[in-house]
Amino acid sequence: MKDAHRIEPREQVTLSLQLIGGGNGVTRDISASGLYFETDSEQQVGNLIDFEIELDTPGGPMKFKAQGQIVRVEQQDGRAGVGVKLLASRLVPVE
Repeated sequence: MKDAHRIEPREQVTLSLQLIGGGNGVTRDISASGLYFETDSEQQVGNLIDFEIELDTPGGPMKFKAQGQIVRVEQQDGRAGVGVKLLASRLVPVE
């Protein structure tokens, strides 16, 4: 079973993701320790990435800003599926 080694449970959720420095993607699933997203931009295992996800909350729009390390890249239909281990994150109001 592929999920047997996971530390945190993953939730399937589709959210738009902006890569800092250019590019975007769409999440497939998220946990407290990482996420998986699909993108058209080229990614490599081991690279650090910074990204933002805008969220609608009862208190108003917020941005989830995070840095992660790419732990897996799967090529599929001209897109890259990217597994990311979260290293740092914060939630900030949209300005």
